[in-house]
Amino acid sequence: MRFLILTPVLLLAMLLAVWPEHALFTALPFPLTAWLALAFVASLALLMRQTDWLYWLAFLAGHYYAVQQGLQRPISEPAVALLYSYLPVLSALWLGFLVLLPRPPLLTKAGIALFVCSALLPVCLLYLPLPNWQDGLPDYHWLLQPVLSASPLSWLQATVLLLVVAMWLALLSYRNWPKPMLGQLAVLLCLTLFYLWLAQPELSGWATLIASSCLLLTLALQMLQLAYIDELTQLPQRRALIGHLNRLGKKSAVTMLDVDHFKKFNDTYGHDVGDQVLRLLGAILAKQRGMTAYRYGGEEFTLVFHHANPKKLKEQLEQVRQQVADYPLVVRQAGRPKDSDTGKKQRSSGQKSGGSKTVQITISLGCAIRQPGEKPEPLLKRADEALYKAKKKGRNCVVLTSS
Repeated sequence: MRFLILTPVLLLAMLLAVWPEHALFTALPFPLTAWLALAFVASLALLMRQTDWLYWLAFLAGHYYAVQQGLQRPISEPAVALLYSYLPVLSALWLGFLVLLPRPPLLTKAGIALFVCSALLPVCLLYLPLPNWQDGLPDYHWLLQPVLSASPLSWLQATVLLLVVAMWLALLSYRNWPKPMLGQLAVLLCLTLFYLWLAQPELSGWATLIASSCLLLTLALQMLQLAYIDELTQLPQRRALIGHLNRLGKKSAVTMLDVDHFKKFNDTYGHDVGDQVLRLLGAILAKQRGMTAYRYGGEEFTLVFHHANPKKLKEQLEQVRQQVADYPLVVRQAGRPKDSDTGKKQRSSGQKSGGSKTVQITISLGCAIRQPGEKPEPLLKRADEALYKAKKKGRNCVVLTSS
């Protein structure tokens, strides 16, 4: 679903490749449309307290202003041509810098400075004396001619853009890449499309509009994530569970489970270790097939099945219970050094450290098979009652009920 963010960019690229002279490109009143789009997304980012996106919007606004001012004169003019020799490289490098930089909160001195720099860097190119940094460089533009035949980009500009896009793709290949990075990549891709078709002045407005749309989609998905996904376990939370239960079919079942003696575990090892347990349980449940896992609240989780086969339900739940019980959870002790260098020094000098302790956690599960016409609330209540019976039986077990 997150790749929906790139859809506007892909549609724009397809339209440019197939119908570069399409009447759509002159249908909207620019630059007003672009400025309104930037203002709208900025207002939403402020309203949703996602101020990190204002750095990107500031750069887009500064870039659009610089392009609009430059386009008041022909590209054939040396000063304007020089402006466009700097803008692609500056855009690629600064947007890449924003990705890698740990961005400070906006309402700090560092945040305000970064915001101002993002907005003014493209504008400064209009007023600074720019040396022709491509003088004396060999021209290998012919190598890219089949791809960039409609673009005035030099081989060096195209290389910088491609390297920054490659950096993004490399970062996206990691499992734990930040989800908003697709929105950031979309901004660079929109500007790259503009540079590839620089001969169309109106495309600067479209590139800004599409980039704003991609950031808007990113904001929407972030809000969806906050509303429906539990931050600690990365499982859907109760709001998503209720929606799922309202769509249950005739043959289905619901399981309630929680961690045995979780309060005692928290009191013994601390809440940070308790969070570690919940993350572990969320990771195990997320990998299960044939069921959908939700965090119900606290140490309670809910599993939803789209079948009502008692034997298969029992086998699946026993498998989950066994996986959790067999997992060795390593708990860092208070006296253990926090960095490896200190630990090595202690071991070489013969000192004893607090070390780590391995503990096992167990869960209890109560499953209720849905009765014909049963509503979500009584179904959940019966699953909760089955969980209570599992606790009464001594915990670390499964209780299945069909009535």
